[in-house]
Amino acid sequence: MDKWLSHPTAIKILSVVIGILLWAVVHFDPESTPNTVASTTETQSVDVVKIQTTGLDESAYSLKLLEPSVAKMMVKGSRSALAFTTNDDYSISVNLEGKGPGTYTIPLTVGKLPRGIELVTLSPSQVQVVIDRLEKGTFEAGVVTQGKPVEGYELGTPVIKPGSTVEVTLPAQDLARVGSVKVFVNVDGEDAPVHEKKAKISVFDKSGNEIKGAALNPSTLDVEVPLTMPSKEVPLQIGYKGSLPGGLTLGGIQSKSSTVRLYGPRGLLDEVNQLAADVDLSQIRSSGDVELELLPPEGLKAVEPSKVTVTVTLSSSGTKTLQVPVTFENTPRGLDAALEAPRDGTVDIQVSGTPEELGRLTAADIRAVASLANLAEGAHEVRLALTLPNGVQAVGEPPLVTVKLVASEPASGLPESSPSPSPSPSPGNDGGGAGNEPAGDGAAGEGNASDGGNNAP
Repeated sequence: MDKWLSHPTAIKILSVVIGILLWAVVHFDPESTPNTVASTTETQSVDVVKIQTTGLDESAYSLKLLEPSVAKMMVKGSRSALAFTTNDDYSISVNLEGKGPGTYTIPLTVGKLPRGIELVTLSPSQVQVVIDRLEKGTFEAGVVTQGKPVEGYELGTPVIKPGSTVEVTLPAQDLARVGSVKVFVNVDGEDAPVHEKKAKISVFDKSGNEIKGAALNPSTLDVEVPLTMPSKEVPLQIGYKGSLPGGLTLGGIQSKSSTVRLYGPRGLLDEVNQLAADVDLSQIRSSGDVELELLPPEGLKAVEPSKVTVTVTLSSSGTKTLQVPVTFENTPRGLDAALEAPRDGTVDIQVSGTPEELGRLTAADIRAVASLANLAEGAHEVRLALTLPNGVQAVGEPPLVTVKLVASEPASGLPESSPSPSPSPSPGNDGGGAGNEPAGDGAAGEGNASDGGNNAP
């Protein structure tokens, strides 16, 4: 035997036999042997397979109902084949080709199964289908803002570009339910205009419920929501401060803008009736235009325009001296006031202005007031406060006067004379220390302080 196995020919024959056996093992087909198939085939349940639709003209029709939308399959195959399959390897469809509006019961079609897998059962084998005709309608889109902007800002009227018309395509029954088409823009915490270039469009029924699945043209909208501060238009009042160089007087100030617009919280705007601005005369050397910067009142945000041009007219000034009676104000209670110097109760006031203004000016247009507030008994030097008409300025400082305060005499049985009324102040600006003062206690002179004023002697 050993001799035979050692023979080269025997070894070759043995090698061929072993090779044939190996080839047979590798290429063995389990399906070719009924007894083997019966012993290795298994069944498996595929519980959820989504049913696909094919053939529907989606440009004209809509699938309203597919009942049920999933099916269950029972399949069989070898253990190894079943082990390597998932639900995604199976497909079930319903053919809707040529179907128009209506209700149908249509059998299901199973797609190509994986290799080595056979279908045993399909449940259900058919489905109910409802098809509706698609219709189009046009609607005006409305803008709905969400959230609140920064406090004090107000929403303007939204602008939709290029237009607000939207074409909505839905099944006929759904299209009849459409109540509104809206686009939503978030403005929460914003303090500048909000620009949403691709704002999403939503369709709602008449009860406010969103209708899903609508085909929209355009699919988005370009929306801009303005955000502005509350505003108010008020008159612009131009005044002046400071003094012109010697030899010049103010002929007039004319603004090229008579009104301005203020921006800020509504409550503060309601309290403002005008905006005042002053030209600094100390910076003026000749007639001409002056650019004046405008500032909003405290608490307000802005003013438009922020600058205005005013025309200042200057002219050569003259001077005029008038004798103006001195009046007292704020005489302390229990004291009487008398003017010791000048004794005649008048002072010389020199003023400058245009010849026209000086020609109209009288002593009655000027008030020279000595305020006696907080003064004790005795003699005091008091600088007068002058009130002058518009267009007239005092030359130099207001003069000093000497006032004597003495204790009031006890009241007698005789009635006291009423104090002479003080001259009424003329509206105007102060000049050379002049200021607007309250109504006087009376003309300079002796009198009882308890009666509200003193009379000149």
